[in-house]
Amino acid sequence: MSNKLKELRNEKGYTQGYMAKKAGISIPTYCLYETRQRDIPLDIAECVAELLNVDINDIFSPVKLTISKKQSD
Repeated sequence: MSNKLKELRNEKGYTQGYMAKKAGISIPTYCLYETRQRDIPLDIAECVAELLNVDINDIFSPVKLTISKKQSD
């Protein structure tokens, strides 16, 4: 299974650090989302989709990544 989030980030030329800073999270946390080791909160998923200028469903579907229902802290 491909890692759509990483692919889209690389297409834009963004680093994990850039994405993390813009989303207001740490780089290790962003990395966990990108590597599917942690569910991504809906508010962060929406922010990431906006940064990548794509529909949230293009990145975060049940087949690709899982969005958690709780908001980030």
